[in-house]
Amino acid sequence: MEIKKLAEALVIQSKYFKQLVICLERETGELSNVNLEAMAELNKEKEDIASRIESHTEPLKKALIDVIQREGLDHEITLGDLAVILKKKGNLEITRLYSELKQLADRNRQLLVLNKEIAERFAESVGSTIEILTRVVNQSNFYGSSGGYQQRTTGSVLINREA
Repeated sequence: MEIKKLAEALVIQSKYFKQLVICLERETGELSNVNLEAMAELNKEKEDIASRIESHTEPLKKALIDVIQREGLDHEITLGDLAVILKKKGNLEITRLYSELKQLADRNRQLLVLNKEIAERFAESVGSTIEILTRVVNQSNFYGSSGGYQQRTTGSVLINREA
């Protein structure tokens, strides 16, 4: 019974991780397209999925502890270690579910790193563009008719010498 509850908990956690993978893949596309409206929506969706994952962590831990106690194992054992032990006893379902969950977690980590890198590069690009524009706007030199630079507090204008 305990193993069945653990399997159900792993299935639910995998479902949430799959939803997060889909959301992060969409985010990668929207970051590439610089779609800020979609980014706000995706951030809300990620927060919702993350809260579901977090709220389901306790039932998963409880199911894991119940199986560990039933098997008479050390309470410090990990889910991966338990999956190996159960596989030796002929239970392949927990091993399969653990493997699937681990692959989904790895994919989520990869997408998070990728999206963070894209966002940081975009922010860096925007920052340097703003810096360049600020320098141009704040430039106080005018190229005057005498051919020299004259200090003024407005934008720069090229005046034709023959004018």
